Amino acid sequence: MKTVNYVTDNLFSHRYLSIVLLFAGGFLSAGINNANADDEVFKPHVVITNQTVGNLNTGPRPHSFANAGAIFTGADLNLGKLMGNDAGTLQFEYTFFPWLHNTGLQSSTKWQGAAGSAFAGATLHNDIDSTGYLSLFAYNQMLLDDHLQITLGRTNAQRYFYISNCGAMIACNDPLFMYTTVILPYPYGSWGAYSKYKMDNGLYAHGGVFESTPQDYANKTNGLQWGLDESSKATSLFGIGHQKTIAQNPLPHKYELNVFSNSAKQVDSDSGKEHNSKGILFRFNQTIYNDNPTSKDLDKAWQVFGAWSWNADEFQPFQQFIEAGISRIGPFGRPQDSVNLKASYLRLSEKQAELQTQQRLDATGIDQNTSRGESRVELNMHWQATNYLAVEPSIQYIFNPSNFYNPTAIPNKDGAVVGLQIVYNLGGHLGL
Repeated sequence: MKTVNYVTDNLFSHRYLSIVLLFAGGFLSAGINNANADDEVFKPHVVITNQTVGNLNTGPRPHSFANAGAIFTGADLNLGKLMGNDAGTLQFEYTFFPWLHNTGLQSSTKWQGAAGSAFAGATLHNDIDSTGYLSLFAYNQMLLDDHLQITLGRTNAQRYFYISNCGAMIACNDPLFMYTTVILPYPYGSWGAYSKYKMDNGLYAHGGVFESTPQDYANKTNGLQWGLDESSKATSLFGIGHQKTIAQNPLPHKYELNVFSNSAKQVDSDSGKEHNSKGILFRFNQTIYNDNPTSKDLDKAWQVFGAWSWNADEFQPFQQFIEAGISRIGPFGRPQDSVNLKASYLRLSEKQAELQTQQRLDATGIDQNTSRGESRVELNMHWQATNYLAVEPSIQYIFNPSNFYNPTAIPNKDGAVVGLQIVYNLGGHLGL
């Protein structure tokens, strides 16, 4: 049986939404539900998150748990307001990663290896250095009556492209996106350029090019090594979308279709064939019923959301990702809370399934073919405990799990993974 070499160790597993965007003007300032926060000359932020996950009865090492914290510190400096002209905004953010337990490299011996499957392992962001990373150091300029946005600097693609479309921070992960685009996970920053043009009718087009630097992460450079020596080429993303906020439509929505391509040449160890990764990303979130259509806020409604990711490179570990879900906004008379139910399907590439089968056979003597389909059902909730504190519990049940993160282990079993995310807007609480 022929196999292909992959970077099988989990250099990074992203579990963040763009938290700075979420909290710069309040817990619900971003997304399709609310208008943008007011801009000030100097707007600092300090946001603290903590995530705990555990596998109840699945994975090579059941009853394991892991913890990862993050402290987002940064500020926006509006140069135009400061100098009284049309200059843009200088953006800065540095993120610390305290309270790490059972994370890091080699990931097969940490949480990812304990959970085993692609879905379960990807639940946790795999931060390895508590001293942190430069997340953002960029210049953002708005032109043409704010229709055109241009951003240059150290940044991350997930700040601009619609990747996380779920109603809760802990609910969104797409293993195909994480491993195929070769983009650093949020909030890690690298060199990038982004531009977006939006029309008055809600249509927009955007694109960006971002440096691929997974080695900076592995080498614990803190994001301060700005040379291109360790660069693995670049990833380009281009797309179109349509968005309406609650201020524009009582049934707000967002749809976005993107294509991506990574310029790094990868070599198949068996055939010597060179290839690069490319594919398609589609996301949407649609309000289907608004209990209070005359309200200026979306405080009680039903939404549906979904995702589809497709990879054109047969040598990448995942071929396709599909997800669909439904959200209840404002359950139990609490307008800032939400309950979300979703189902996901991940299809492994043929070569990845062969690789797992062969590695398991070599290590354990068990000759059992690896199924190419892995699925899950997840229930999660966003509970706004106070104006500055949110709690997000989740439980997912994984069917037909792979052993992506620990392919030498015995075959994985169906089972549940639980998680708890806590988010505290310290800056807002202090009046920043």
